[in-house]
Amino acid sequence: MQNKPVRSDEPIFWLLFGTGGMTVAIVLPAVIILMLAAGLSSPDLNSGLLNFEQVKGMLGNWFVSLIIFGVIATVFFHAFHRIFHTLHDLKLHYTKLFWFALYGGAAALTFITFGVQFAVYCKLW
Repeated sequence: MQNKPVRSDEPIFWLLFGTGGMTVAIVLPAVIILMLAAGLSSPDLNSGLLNFEQVKGMLGNWFVSLIIFGVIATVFFHAFHRIFHTLHDLKLHYTKLFWFALYGGAAALTFITFGVQFAVYCKLW
């Protein structure tokens, strides 16, 4: 009689880590450069491409809001997964408390981001 292998949830978190790494390496620099170029288009914050109404209008589009949510969510999971494994490399033997605090923090920040974007999309803010 053979023992069944124990299932792990680790591949899901490594997938989120890899996705976040690609986002940080490829998408985030492009977004930063576009935002800098748009912000430098006018010295005044009330005019130009990055005034409050323009940004609010951008976030009111469901597709742009979904892209920004995906970028932010994967970056959160990437960062917290990296911190989690860096603690292990620093010989801080973690307990489930570390695991729940870090991944729970990433999930909480992701849900907060979703809530803010949903409020902007529904014109509640």
